[in-house]
Amino acid sequence: MAIKPAHRLKKRYILFDLEGEFTEEEVSRSIYLHSLAFFGEYGLSRRTVKLIKFENSRGILLCDRDSANEVLGMLALITEISKRPARLIARGTSGTLASLYRKDKVKSTP
Repeated sequence: MAIKPAHRLKKRYILFDLEGEFTEEEVSRSIYLHSLAFFGEYGLSRRTVKLIKFENSRGILLCDRDSANEVLGMLALITEISKRPARLIARGTSGTLASLYRKDKVKSTP
């Protein structure tokens, strides 16, 4: 049985730049831990926060539409990753990856 459109997750993609040299695993783990600290266990379960792509200090994060502003606030509070200074800078949000790439003039890679 398919999920009806009204019951599907309304998602937003957030494009961000990262100041500092980190691996995708470090960034993913740090975003998860900061989300857990910021939202708590219940709050994190109500939000979908997932790192979709990370290359060359640039990443794309998936979250649900209703909590996009809260996730942007949480990203702004990240000051260190793996006990090294870091800074995440949100570059834009969009409902689709294609329009996110178009808005930021980023080349899409398969």
